[in-house]
Amino acid sequence: MNNAIASGARALLSRVRGLFAARDLDSDFAQELESHLELLIDENIRRGMPPAEAARAAHLKLGGIAELRESHHDQRTLPCLESLGRDVRFGVRMLGKNPGFTMVAVLTVALGIGANTAIFSLIESTLLRPLLFRDADRIVRIYSTKNGALLTPNGSGRLGGPSPMDMRDFAQRNHTFDGMAVYDTWRKNVSFVDSGSEPEQMNVGLMPGSYFEILGINPVMGRLFTQQENQVGRNYVAAISEQLWSQRFGADKAILGRQIRINDEPYTIVAVIPNLIPAWMEATQIQIWTPFAFSDLWSDSARGSRGYGSLARIKQGVSFEQAQADLAVIAADLSASHALDQGVGVSLEKLSDSRARNLRPMLFLLMGAVSLILLIACANLANLLLARNSVRKRELAVRAALGAGRKRLVLQLLVETRLLSLVGGGLGLFLARIGVAALIKFHPADLPQVLSVGVDGRVLAFTIFASVGTSLIFGLGPALAASRSDPIESLKLGSRSGNTGSHGRRMRTILITSEMAMSLMLLVGASLLVQSVMRLERQALGIRQDHLLAGHFYVPGARYPNPDAITRFCDQFADRVRALPGVLNATVTTIYPPNDSWVQMLDIPGHPATQIQDVATARFGVVDSHFVGTLGIPLIRGRDFAESDTATSTPVALISQEFVRRYFPTEDPIGVRIHIGPPQILRIPAGGDIIFDATDVTIVGIIGDFRNSGLASPPGPQIITLYSQHPLVNYGFKDIVIRTAADPHLVIPEVTRQLHALDSDMPFAETRTVDEIIEQNTGSQRFISLLLGLFAVAGLLLAAVGIFGVVSFLTSQRRHEMAIRVAVGASVADILWLVLREGLRTALIGASIGLVGVCAVERLMRGLLFEISPLDPLTIAGAALFLVALVTIACWLPAWRASRVDPLLALRHE
Repeated sequence: MNNAIASGARALLSRVRGLFAARDLDSDFAQELESHLELLIDENIRRGMPPAEAARAAHLKLGGIAELRESHHDQRTLPCLESLGRDVRFGVRMLGKNPGFTMVAVLTVALGIGANTAIFSLIESTLLRPLLFRDADRIVRIYSTKNGALLTPNGSGRLGGPSPMDMRDFAQRNHTFDGMAVYDTWRKNVSFVDSGSEPEQMNVGLMPGSYFEILGINPVMGRLFTQQENQVGRNYVAAISEQLWSQRFGADKAILGRQIRINDEPYTIVAVIPNLIPAWMEATQIQIWTPFAFSDLWSDSARGSRGYGSLARIKQGVSFEQAQADLAVIAADLSASHALDQGVGVSLEKLSDSRARNLRPMLFLLMGAVSLILLIACANLANLLLARNSVRKRELAVRAALGAGRKRLVLQLLVETRLLSLVGGGLGLFLARIGVAALIKFHPADLPQVLSVGVDGRVLAFTIFASVGTSLIFGLGPALAASRSDPIESLKLGSRSGNTGSHGRRMRTILITSEMAMSLMLLVGASLLVQSVMRLERQALGIRQDHLLAGHFYVPGARYPNPDAITRFCDQFADRVRALPGVLNATVTTIYPPNDSWVQMLDIPGHPATQIQDVATARFGVVDSHFVGTLGIPLIRGRDFAESDTATSTPVALISQEFVRRYFPTEDPIGVRIHIGPPQILRIPAGGDIIFDATDVTIVGIIGDFRNSGLASPPGPQIITLYSQHPLVNYGFKDIVIRTAADPHLVIPEVTRQLHALDSDMPFAETRTVDEIIEQNTGSQRFISLLLGLFAVAGLLLAAVGIFGVVSFLTSQRRHEMAIRVAVGASVADILWLVLREGLRTALIGASIGLVGVCAVERLMRGLLFEISPLDPLTIAGAALFLVALVTIACWLPAWRASRVDPLLALRHE
């Protein structure tokens, strides 16, 4: 067998060499044949034959010279490749003779493949591309669940992991993991001591060294954090990213041991971490890490502190399901043992799957949209080829008469379509690169996954596959239709052979109907998403959102060591801002619409709770006395906060209307005293957890509801207190919201100066108007809506061009008929209606089929829409009417041309 394989390989190699030396081999063989023929003629002459008869006998004995040459050529080369080469050269010549057709076809293919390649590159980077971490398939996130549903602690929308205490128990009692880490991310004031730059706020990761060990990341320089450095007081070390090391410190190799200041405290740099952690992992790009050091998280009273990030690495040989079952058993035991864990479960998710969790429906929608674009492009090209092949019938008939079989004709036509698709695919890849660059440049901040999009080997392979597949989709049908015609009949018809008959007309009708159906689906989808975003952005927030500016600052505990110092600083800053020209009011607060991520347990008289599931909760915020007036929230009953409400007076609170509906449906809450903090049944000491207050407050007023659970959720119960009266929760994290008389951006420089006048090392960060905050909250929806809208426009343009081309061609083929109709008395209106009727009928059929397609994707669309049904009748009817109007416009010009035909000239020409 080995000898046979070697012999076959040698034969193939010989044929390949012969392919490149075919001309020399053919010349040598021709000379050999000529020499042999002369020898035969000479021998016949010696036998006494006349020269002419001798030559004839020699030719008969030798056989057909041409056949011998072809047989020898085929045996020494690869005939299939030579045939393909001839077809390619012929196809290039034919496409060159029709530059208009070629340009339209290539651009159509490029648009379809370019859009598909760009979106596939997004899908590849978020769903298919392997992570760069060691054994990334064994790295998982750990989330908390309640009644089987994933928890989103504090209403932030971010899935929350177990509390640090629960994670400690998981780490000690599991049998299926190599390591676990609990961590958090905070915005902190950062000052680079030696760089001479101004202090700024940066996202700082609070991570133990095990976080990097789980990811398999080793420092470029230095060491990871030790276990002892996770203790308060021993945690003043930091790791910086390789990017920050290069940008801020010029990649100085003596960086280890230098200091940076974080929240006005010195941290020593002990490591440089390689740029392997993408922004999507923690929803923001982190370039500084410090140890996870909190003294108040390591007690049973802190088990309710969920919302931290959690990573773990599954042991080699252990399945994902086994690891999930292992933690579920431990979680059930914790639920039975600890009040704060009652009803709380656990869920695992592979780290790679978390990359595109919220993006999946959007990605599937976009991929479906660009697939429709490609199918519309294929239908257009198929119609173009049907028209082009119909006027080439005479050429094809001549080739068939000369001996070309149907298979040979089909292959030749497919070679031409593959040339079109490959050239279009190359141009589409170029367009895709431009599209990917645009995606990265204009991506919204809440989609950091887009930053990793690029064109790599997989994307290139997809483009090649799409190009080849596209050529078969739009080329095979027209090629088979063209090869099916009778060559004798085609030669008889001569120049009038452009009519493809009933089969061609049916194919064109099917293609145009399909384009209409797919265009309607794109148009409806884009319209629904645009309306959804508009409703999200234009809904009432419960405040007067015009001329409102919000900015963030942090009062560091190193210089402001107690709540009284924090209160004095915040009050002084707010007083300075309110005194600025153009400022109408200002408030220092921890909350403002549309989100309030702080949820507090409450103990309300008349609402006893015997288990944690029954404990009352509400959105919670600490503010100053100017909060209601600055935001323009209506006061429904009672009174607002007053200047007389001080740290030494009775603590007071405002509640929202939803709070009243939830907890005081039949009684007046004004004057009622409630407890903010966990009820007695949980046996949690006051201040035992960083998110719990422990204060009795008197309700003095009811305010209107405002959006505090995100734009897409109704307002939840809200309670607001004064930070001056609540030292346990008067942290340094604060925002200032400013109402101005003119453009809010104009006051930013002066507000910053006033802050620096009080503390020159305190940065003023995240300055945004409320309108800009709303835009950022809807960034991903607007991004997807924009893309889908662009695809819908492209699909409609392709469909309009397609129906215009088909109607124009069919009308030109009916020129003789139109002339006769005009000659026998048909009016211009009759001719117009004759042409328009066919186009409108096709559009209506296509719209009906498109409606079925809209119903088919209803479930996918429903999860992406806000306050609008995926089967909204007005949207569907409007899209259908728009499509019909577009078809009418596309058909009008061919119809008008047909109505202007001169019967004498048309009939004389025929």
